[in-house]
Amino acid sequence: MALVTKYGFAETAKLLTLGVTGTQFGSIALGTTTTAEGTDVTKLIYEVTSSGLARASAATVNTASSATAGDTVLLSHTWSATGSYNVSECGVFNSSASGVCLAYATFASAVPMASADTLQITWSVQCKAG
Repeated sequence: MALVTKYGFAETAKLLTLGVTGTQFGSIALGTTTTAEGTDVTKLIYEVTSSGLARASAATVNTASSATAGDTVLLSHTWSATGSYNVSECGVFNSSASGVCLAYATFASAVPMASADTLQITWSVQCKAG
């Protein structure tokens, strides 16, 4: 299960407020550990920074409709591995290096990546009441 962090909510509130500076989310990162999912996650503990699997700007950023027209943000990127890693977590950030973590998820089991493998991650974050 993926969670939006409390820091992601705080940064989103800045983006909604006139005169307050916030930074939009658009980077996706992969990692190799499984930090407990929760609203306190600020970073990936062992973020992959090489072998074609480094943090990347989302290649696709759109909105979609869930409960209301345009209430869901979609961020997607496809990586092409040039080395080997077991990917087990991912997050959405508002910077190409560090930044605020909007959302974090761990995988049920690690995804083994070898050279020439591809991995596509698509995040769907719905803005809704309740």
